[in-house]
Amino acid sequence: MIRVAVVGLGQIGGSLAAALTRRRLARVVGVTRRAETARRARRMGILAEAGTALEAAAAADVTVLATPVRTLLRQIPGVASRARPGSLLTDVGSTKAEVCAAFRRARTEASVVAGHPMAGNERAGLDGCDPDLFEGRPWVLIAAPRTPRAARDRLERLVRGVGSRPVWMSDPIEHDLRVARISHVPYLLAYALARQPRDTLRVCGNSFRDATRVALSDVEMVLDFLLTNRGPVRRAALEMRGRFDELLRLLARGDERGLRARLREARSRRAGAPGGPG
Repeated sequence: MIRVAVVGLGQIGGSLAAALTRRRLARVVGVTRRAETARRARRMGILAEAGTALEAAAAADVTVLATPVRTLLRQIPGVASRARPGSLLTDVGSTKAEVCAAFRRARTEASVVAGHPMAGNERAGLDGCDPDLFEGRPWVLIAAPRTPRAARDRLERLVRGVGSRPVWMSDPIEHDLRVARISHVPYLLAYALARQPRDTLRVCGNSFRDATRVALSDVEMVLDFLLTNRGPVRRAALEMRGRFDELLRLLARGDERGLRARLREARSRRAGAPGGPG
């Protein structure tokens, strides 16, 4: 059984550790800054070992950086230098341009594949731990230029093993723009929508609750991906504003035909998105 070191036991790291352990895919070593978090993860039964030292990467077949992006950017040099030759180094950060650049600069004898599972919930830390979190969800993978095929295959097997769907990409900048469009801008929209007068919130229904669910997310996590993806988020937000302005123009003119066409198009695209209409 391979040995996987998961650095960071928040929602994603904890869920990955739980999925790997409970599906018997790996012997998992958890690394976290707080000793109490390590002890709690052991009590939950999602790890074989736990500690607070990055040296765990030296004995691992696969090391997964699962800390917030700005934290893992600081950790990459130290973890990369500790990773043993022939091992695999990856991450689960939600933005990739800065991460891939940091991996390129790092001195390591490990193979590197950057990663981003498109999964999560609004619960922070181990409270959000779910061994089925990745089931049916895309997991973006971006290999460094000279990464051996065997290393890519190893990570793909792990990703499939936890129920996810590997999606290979070559350009981290394109990844960041796509994610800004379908993930980061929706967070901004949710926050803007949630800032309603309190007397208005008293009459909110399901549409408001569904549209603002992600506004319940951990604020530090959201700041982390927004601030490491500022350019793509701004571009995606301006694209969204253009589409929103178009709808407002159609509404102002009372253009029922135009509105119907846009609504039907959006309904069709939403129904065809991964996960279906639910």
